[in-house]
Amino acid sequence: AAGRSAGVRYTSADWFRNVKSLVLLKSDILRRISGHLFFNIFVAIIGAAWHAYSPETFLNLGTTGHSLSGAALSLLLVFRTNSAYDRFWEARKILGSVVDNSRGLSRIAPTALPPQQAHEFGRMIVAFPYMLRLHLTGRGQVPIKDTSDAPDVLPYIDDKKVETIESYFSKPFATLSLMNQILHSKNALYPDEDPEKTLVMLPQRQILQRNVNLLAANTGACERILGCPVPLSYSRHLSRYLTVWSATLPFVLAPLLGWTSVPVIAAICWSLFSIEEVGHMIEEPFAALPYDQVQTKRVADVIKRDTLSMYKQQLGIDLADEVSTTKQTELASA
Repeated sequence: AAGRSAGVRYTSADWFRNVKSLVLLKSDILRRISGHLFFNIFVAIIGAAWHAYSPETFLNLGTTGHSLSGAALSLLLVFRTNSAYDRFWEARKILGSVVDNSRGLSRIAPTALPPQQAHEFGRMIVAFPYMLRLHLTGRGQVPIKDTSDAPDVLPYIDDKKVETIESYFSKPFATLSLMNQILHSKNALYPDEDPEKTLVMLPQRQILQRNVNLLAANTGACERILGCPVPLSYSRHLSRYLTVWSATLPFVLAPLLGWTSVPVIAAICWSLFSIEEVGHMIEEPFAALPYDQVQTKRVADVIKRDTLSMYKQQLGIDLADEVSTTKQTELASA
């Protein structure tokens, strides 16, 4: 549980396991670049064989061209990886802001709203990060009950709200819309509330509205990353440049190393292709769901944990129990 809360981190003690995964061909990056890598190993074998059996006809390119162009290739790889990491880091900062804004809501809502509205609002706080996660990981149009997040979120929202949320194209904006309705519906007039208390609570309720607006801005910022990838022409040019540079490398190293050039070229290509692939993997921090690179699940769980704790501390209630009671009442009345 502690590891999940903190996120998975690499330590120097993991070096042996990482090397073993590479040797045993269990590396995800190695699997992703295997086709490109095997092609270049094949070309390296052809180049070494050509030099070994027909050195007089061998096409020797010399070292100057690759030495000069290698510097440009290195810069392209660095810029490509940095631009991808910037997107990853921005996504982490946005999700950090989502946590902060959600905690602000869960801290104020229990006492700033009347009990019924506070309970409904708290359940929407719990639901929001899971709806955002579904939206960002390409499952926005999948029914909530059919997703892996269903056990985490369905106990906190009733069937009517599930139907409302699923009627929207964007589930997170649907959840925020429900929050707005709770804040501004006719029930928000709080007819049984003392007018003086309403006046006292007004600044806190304005903070709630501000935080809801900030969550809407956070959602839009995440969608900007999701919908605007690194320019395709940049990635294609780097891929072509790297392919041509590595495919002609045997005609540089075979005269110098002979058959030894094959493993040397394999190692060089593995290192360069891996750097390029790391850039591809972190370029889309939300899309690669199996890896959950920006810890969207952990973020949602943290918000849920803190919201439930805040409501338990301030009001002494369990939001899930409140939903169960409401459903039982509806069934009894039906």
